[in-house]
Amino acid sequence: MSTEPRRRAPYGVEYARIEVPDLRATADFLVYHVGLQLEQHNEEYAFLRADIEHHSIELVSAPGREAAETTAVGFSVESTAVLDDLHDRVTAAGLEVLPLADRMKGLCERGFAVRDPNGLVVELFTEFTEYAEPPLLELRPVDLVHPFLATDKYDESLEFYTKVLGFQTSDYVGDVTVFLRGEDRYHHSLALQRNKQFYVAHLCFTMKSFDHVMRARARALYKKVPIASDLVNHSASTSIAFYLFDPVHGPRYELCDGHRVLTVEEHETTHRARRMALDPRNIDVWRAAADDWGRF
Repeated sequence: MSTEPRRRAPYGVEYARIEVPDLRATADFLVYHVGLQLEQHNEEYAFLRADIEHHSIELVSAPGREAAETTAVGFSVESTAVLDDLHDRVTAAGLEVLPLADRMKGLCERGFAVRDPNGLVVELFTEFTEYAEPPLLELRPVDLVHPFLATDKYDESLEFYTKVLGFQTSDYVGDVTVFLRGEDRYHHSLALQRNKQFYVAHLCFTMKSFDHVMRARARALYKKVPIASDLVNHSASTSIAFYLFDPVHGPRYELCDGHRVLTVEEHETTHRARRMALDPRNIDVWRAAADDWGRF
């Protein structure tokens, strides 16, 4: 057994950057349906936050687009030493080190960016700017938990996120989905799905309670916003969630309660990544049978 210390991964996801056709309409959608609070904004961009972190979503105005596109995700890093080590790993892998986006440069202590095998920009940084208090809203998320990436470069992406950035595998479903965790110890801070094309499939927010999940669901039903996948009881992460989806406003937004957080001992030593069969009941324990894929 190796006695070398484990090289640390990023801590956890802080934000996604999304180019949208109608900035105001998407901001309104995220305020009402996801519960985010709109902060600094103008005609070119908008920051929206869930808790004390500066923002969870950055919207960028792209009126030429017909649908929204997620162009970057940002992960916080525990310390400058870990950031330097990540920089060394990226360089050793022969990948180009990119600067942070201009609007991010004043919102953290230090950082850099790199493109993953799909071309998605991954920004890594220390000391993300915070607010003194969370938003004074009752119905809101408390954290952005993970992005879920569908990719036609699954194996290359898995290699990049585990071997270069240091994420640990939590579970597999067949050879098509893998759940990866960072140092925040969420069951997954990132997930990958083997697909015929690349896209950011969804962004997951954890809510204050299951009651708040259901209240957000009621808002979606009231406004006739499409629910891409209704209540799901996730076997891997133990969360219960539903998924909003309107392509002009971004990827699917998963609103969940009960996402598993591993203990320190599990995270560091005892957790073994399960290799679960490719069965819908290994994604949602409420599915009826092995051929019950239709409700996803």
